[in-house]
Amino acid sequence: KNPSFEKYSKCPDGGNQIRYANNWSDLIDSAFSYGSEYLNTCSNFLADVALHVPSNVGFYQNPHSGNGFALGNFYYDKTSPFPPSPLPINYRDYIQGRLISKLIAGKTYCASFWINYIECSGYAHNKMGAYLDDGKINGLSTTPGSEITTIIPQVYTDSIIKDTLNWTKIEGSFLATGNENYISIGLFFNNSAISKILTNYCSASTQYSAYLIDDVSVIPIDLAADAGKDTWVEVGKQVQIGRVGDTTAEGLDCKWYHKGTLIDSGAIITVNAASSINQIDTYVVVQNVCGNITRDTMLLKTVGLGIPLLGGVRGGFTIYPNPSTGVITISPHTVIPQESIHATLYDLLGRVVHQQKLSFNNKEAVLKLHLPSATYILELSNEEGTVQRERVVIK
Repeated sequence: KNPSFEKYSKCPDGGNQIRYANNWSDLIDSAFSYGSEYLNTCSNFLADVALHVPSNVGFYQNPHSGNGFALGNFYYDKTSPFPPSPLPINYRDYIQGRLISKLIAGKTYCASFWINYIECSGYAHNKMGAYLDDGKINGLSTTPGSEITTIIPQVYTDSIIKDTLNWTKIEGSFLATGNENYISIGLFFNNSAISKILTNYCSASTQYSAYLIDDVSVIPIDLAADAGKDTWVEVGKQVQIGRVGDTTAEGLDCKWYHKGTLIDSGAIITVNAASSINQIDTYVVVQNVCGNITRDTMLLKTVGLGIPLLGGVRGGFTIYPNPSTGVITISPHTVIPQESIHATLYDLLGRVVHQQKLSFNNKEAVLKLHLPSATYILELSNEEGTVQRERVVIK
């Protein structure tokens, strides 16, 4: 429900505040003096430097995407000869998030999250993972910070995560039982089963690990790539392409190509108009869901800012009635040039819902539309690619 920790009830201003990120919490939520942290660029550097992003007392890191992420202490070396850290013996953080809906029994899903090791952390280790269930994991312990090692996570890594510069993706596929509506992230193995290294980046007395978590996703493995509908953009402007409006898409692993060159990543990207009108650019998205690679293509046409009619007049049409019941009259202000005028109707997501070449009888053209009641964008274009656009309402 909040895959990249962007939605929050309050900017972080102290410790143990993962609950400020909407739909996220510690497994055992309490007033315990320790707990998973929520960090966001909205936090006040002067009020609490430990929560500031990207500059922090323990690390320097930007979110994998957006403005927020989580931080947890997921491992503790209870046999360490070093002086004790501030954390209790055997301490572990686990963060838990809600899914949008229960998974479908018998369907294969890909669960993933991005992780980053922070500089002021004593140990880097493997076995970081994710466990999905109906919330019963919350009853396995009543002590905040205690180990949970009696379950087997559906997804975990055998690689020791020690990169403090780049974010690393942990992912895996699994067959759903149909009861899963929570995802819990942490370390679900006994210390003896964990491979670890002492990094000593900041202090040898640090006995625990600390990792950042961002962009969590649970996706059907057969989800197809989606570059978005073919659309237009005006000269000098920008437009978003991809899964625009899909609030669950932040965690998707998507790479975007233009003319064979990698230009960006993410489920939604912003692109610029071409330098000349009538140019059509092709954008290709390559999506990786646990090794299932799919591709999709969209076409982006660059158009002008208004139809130049005789005498250099722009915006030379009156469109009425507006609102209408679906019958719309288009009346030119002056003589119609010889070139054809085309009408294209878009919904507010940029999808084409109607196209028509206009025929002007008695200096007027009529559109007869059979569309749901909504607001649309009517585009009138000539053969040179210049356009006039109006917002129209069908009731």
